[in-house]
Amino acid sequence: MSCTTVTFKRGTSFAASCAYTPSAGAPANLLGTTVTSTVVDSYLSPYDLVVTIANDGLSFTAVYAGDTSTWSTGTASWDIRFSLGGSVFYTVTMRLNVIGQVTLS
Repeated sequence: MSCTTVTFKRGTSFAASCAYTPSAGAPANLLGTTVTSTVVDSYLSPYDLVVTIANDGLSFTAVYAGDTSTWSTGTASWDIRFSLGGSVFYTVTMRLNVIGQVTLS
């Protein structure tokens, strides 16, 4: 998986849609896999995401259910954790450049 730094404006909704493409020897889908994800802002405050796996197990969404307007500006880190049958693996750590909003109301 490759990723670039993405600019994210705090105060907006944070949601990601992710596709799972099984490689040779990997599980055919994510059904039965526990998927968790957290964003950590530049002040090291963690924000857990709600992960929902699609019925076919080939995609999932990761959504922050709270208000992002309190996220600290600067570089935030984000990754996704997969746990299946005692094995745990992670995605690469992705970077979010969190910027402040200008118009407040």
